[in-house]
Amino acid sequence: MTRVAPSDREERADLTVGVSMVGVEAPRRPTLIDPLRRARVRAAALFLVMTLIVLLSWQALTTGGQVLAIQFAIVAGLAVALAVLSSGVNLSGRSVRTWEFVVFGLAAAYLSTRQYQQMTVWAVLGDEASLVGSVKTTLIGTILLTFASGMLIPNTWRNAARVVLALVALPVLTELVLQLSNEDAFRAAWKYASWRGLGADALHLLIAAVLSIYGAHVIDSLRAEALEARHLHQYRLGRRLGSGGMGEVYLAEHRLLKRPCALKLIRPGASSDPDALGRFEREVRATARLSHPNTVEVYDYGRTDSGTFYYVMEYLRGLSLADLVARHGPMPPARAVYLLRQVCGALAEAHAAGLIHRDIKPANIFACLRGGRYDVAKLLDFGLVMFEGSEPSVAESEGAVAGRRVRGTPLYMAPEQVIGAPSLDHRCDLYALGAVAYMLLTGHPPFPGVDSALVMASVVRDLIKPPRELCPEIPEDLERVVLRCLAKAPELRYPDATHLSIALANCASANDWDDVRAALWWHDHEPNATAAPD
Repeated sequence: MTRVAPSDREERADLTVGVSMVGVEAPRRPTLIDPLRRARVRAAALFLVMTLIVLLSWQALTTGGQVLAIQFAIVAGLAVALAVLSSGVNLSGRSVRTWEFVVFGLAAAYLSTRQYQQMTVWAVLGDEASLVGSVKTTLIGTILLTFASGMLIPNTWRNAARVVLALVALPVLTELVLQLSNEDAFRAAWKYASWRGLGADALHLLIAAVLSIYGAHVIDSLRAEALEARHLHQYRLGRRLGSGGMGEVYLAEHRLLKRPCALKLIRPGASSDPDALGRFEREVRATARLSHPNTVEVYDYGRTDSGTFYYVMEYLRGLSLADLVARHGPMPPARAVYLLRQVCGALAEAHAAGLIHRDIKPANIFACLRGGRYDVAKLLDFGLVMFEGSEPSVAESEGAVAGRRVRGTPLYMAPEQVIGAPSLDHRCDLYALGAVAYMLLTGHPPFPGVDSALVMASVVRDLIKPPRELCPEIPEDLERVVLRCLAKAPELRYPDATHLSIALANCASANDWDDVRAALWWHDHEPNATAAPD
């Protein structure tokens, strides 16, 4: 099985990314764990807020109200973190990890301020027992925090290490701050300290850190194994195949039919986003109503008991057109025509049903082995599909004008899609397919670039460099077809996908690629990409 290389960086400038359904990469902890992490961090924040309120109250009663303002600020910060984590705000996995660091960091900061306060008081008063007790209390509290972070919060060992190492460093930093800010108190405290005692404390912290990080690694590994063995209704999840803007795809097997398939799960964060959930349902329903052999086939759709939406597609063995060009360079014209005509067939059916794909790009077209035939093109990812004649959402239109959020991939978007035209028709897909053809023949899209805003500006205003200027071996008749697809005005393009397919078929090179040549190419260049899933 071949691991699929990521799409071009420029292609990743799009804000709604397609999902690869081929190849296998090493198992990793999936995004399904994000809701669990958020719930655990929220629980930790709630426990710490309640605990620190009790400690502050006790401290105020026993010390005559001597409570540092920073300690009130820390509790307030934890309360804010709790409010955010408890709200309906959609937080990414990275945001949840940031809040995790904030929650445990604030708790450690409370221990440090308490340690600083008590060491200052007891050192000046010369109370050795109380001073040593305050240091040990901070030590115990820090160790408990490290265990809570490492064992309770689902993390990789690397993410756990970042939090744990920061926690165990704070007691040491507190003493350093004491030395810099109150040298007399530090010297007084040092009289009661010993290298033996300090070494024992440091050793305890180190042991706690190592155990916590190792425990996080063990729990994370077990969790990943449990997910791989997890069953979603009649499907057994296997390894992760790819990820995209709305979800992740896993190799799966029907428990009764023993048929390999690709199962797409919507990201947990998107479950609370009505727009994302609507797009997910629209994608599966639109795909399910299509039956063309060059459109990916949908087998099933459902929702788990935990509320996770999923749908099941045919498993494709092969490579996306983006990966083919990235690995092997521009295609021979005949092969490009061979693949493009198949996509035209898929688009013709979709357009006849009133559906506009809106995200045609090399990463969303697969060349695969199907029914014993090689170079079977499959059109994927109908996540941005809309009915012809309908208008984009207000958010999409405003985003297009303001240059913020745009649905689609700028490198392959038609000018009218870039500017947020009030209504789109099927000819925007023909433009995108012309841009795909340009990339297949030359190795890069018509307007390459990393900055999405600059790319979109070029799409709207700049002239396209004819592909033969980059690759003179491209036939003139094929170049004319591609440039007509890429016309700025929709009325200058082909009227529909069928007419485009006929134009491609009339190119002189159209008959220079067939099933036999395709099979030979795959056996010679990518023998592992068509291996059966293990």
